[in-house]
Amino acid sequence: MFCCCATETEDKQLDVGASRPPIVEVQKTFANEDEGPIFTASLSRGGERLLGISVDRSDTNCVVVRDVTGGAAGSWNTQMPHKQIRTFDQVLEVNGDTVNGDDIARKLENESQEIVIKFRRPEERKVILEKPGRLGIDVNYRKTSVKPWVASISPGLVADWNKENPDLAVLPHDRIVAVNDVSGNIDMILEKLRSPDKRLVLTCMHYEVM
Repeated sequence: MFCCCATETEDKQLDVGASRPPIVEVQKTFANEDEGPIFTASLSRGGERLLGISVDRSDTNCVVVRDVTGGAAGSWNTQMPHKQIRTFDQVLEVNGDTVNGDDIARKLENESQEIVIKFRRPEERKVILEKPGRLGIDVNYRKTSVKPWVASISPGLVADWNKENPDLAVLPHDRIVAVNDVSGNIDMILEKLRSPDKRLVLTCMHYEVM
């Protein structure tokens, strides 16, 4: 089963055949390996009016950076090349308070001259699945999402891979950033997930979500 949701009311589903154990090759990479996955950025607005961070809050339990657009965040990236804020970084805290998709905008828009943000760098995970077989994932997204994310997992190729590789599992909230090297917009990724290709290489950003 592969199901993708654009909104709360629009569902799509695709079955791709009977399930069988996948052939798997695993790769994982931590960006910023020298510093570790968690880091803190102290952003000083100073004379700059803009914070310079665009966030994707469509998955309310896992807010991620969409882009750095300049401003205080752009200055931080220039001054701190080993702790740059990057697309897909998970926003954990703002000024010591945990955040979610419902309150992140308010906390980033406060008038403080200095904002301290704690981030977690995601882990990139790749898995090669050989069909026939059902993918067994539900994928959610909105038009504003930087990439679609895994909403739930049911029996199928991905669940088989998770069982065989629990330390490298693809889990809910993980973002699918490419399928068979196709990493364009969301429609392109979903089209590739629906494709009849015998081999699917999923590149995911993995997040630790409580």
